[in-house]
Amino acid sequence: MAVSKVEVVVLGLLAEEPLYGYDLLERFRERSMGFWVEVGKASVYQVLRRLEREGLVAGRSQEGPEGPDRRVYRITRSGRARLTAGLEERFGDLEPYETDAGVAFGFAHLLSATQARKAIDARETSVRDLLDAVKTERYRSAADRGAGRAISNAMLDRQEALGKAELAWIKGFRAALGRIRR
Repeated sequence: MAVSKVEVVVLGLLAEEPLYGYDLLERFRERSMGFWVEVGKASVYQVLRRLEREGLVAGRSQEGPEGPDRRVYRITRSGRARLTAGLEERFGDLEPYETDAGVAFGFAHLLSATQARKAIDARETSVRDLLDAVKTERYRSAADRGAGRAISNAMLDRQEALGKAELAWIKGFRAALGRIRR
């Protein structure tokens, strides 16, 4: 059975240290993971409950310092095996760099010339905004010296490289679309 992306994220963070749900989401944010993987808050809690039922994580109630009790989760031996399987699956998968914008670009020839120019300009602006957000995220997290920060920075490097590559591609796409329309 394939290991879901949410499972990989949850098990991966729990492999580093025991966490409760909210703390897991905070760690996700601190590590800038939202720049390279989409995971919904509700999905995290659903997966935690399911992983516990399956024996892949063990949960223990812990009295909260200020407020209600919390459930702290730690990864089990079988959870580590599942995480390893999920990581190995992903490294070997041949998948396209798929985006919703890619779908739109694939049908850009169906727009009027004016609409296509506006749409391409909007995508270029969005990519530039992403690159600005990556730069801001680097600044925000510069003081973090945690164990996962080096990997997080490498993942931000990847997003930056993909963004710059897309900007270069957009330039060529504009020219190609212009030739197609003539």
